[in-house]
Amino acid sequence: MEKDEKITSIISSFREVDKFFYKQMWHHANELGVTLVQLRILKLISKKPNLSLQELTEKMEINKSTVSATVDRLVKASYIMREQSTIDRRAIVLNLTVLGNEKEKEGHELFYKRLHGLNDISDEDVKSLLKLHQLVKEKMNVNGDE
Repeated sequence: MEKDEKITSIISSFREVDKFFYKQMWHHANELGVTLVQLRILKLISKKPNLSLQELTEKMEINKSTVSATVDRLVKASYIMREQSTIDRRAIVLNLTVLGNEKEKEGHELFYKRLHGLNDISDEDVKSLLKLHQLVKEKMNVNGDE
């Protein structure tokens, strides 16, 4: 296999897998009646309650206006609530409501149910896959790019 052909094959494989995961996540969110961004926000707040909008924006790595508008929709849907911080009374933090917590748990269960076929991959193959992923990352990071 020629050098360029090898690189193209590796990139193509990652793109195909990424596209498949994205499609699965889109269907997953759709089944829950939320968007991918909304689902991700619910998961992040579930893992770290009392997040400020700024912290959430940093974790999401998307622009603040998108996060803010999505948070507004989640508040209106009664999935999250804005509360005064117990640490800094001037700050507003975000937390899941009971309904939001239920939706996040439902999403978690559905996510693993949807991808349960991955459990059929042997432990040895998973270790090899992870080792190859690490090797790809190392080879791509030769110039100190991050």
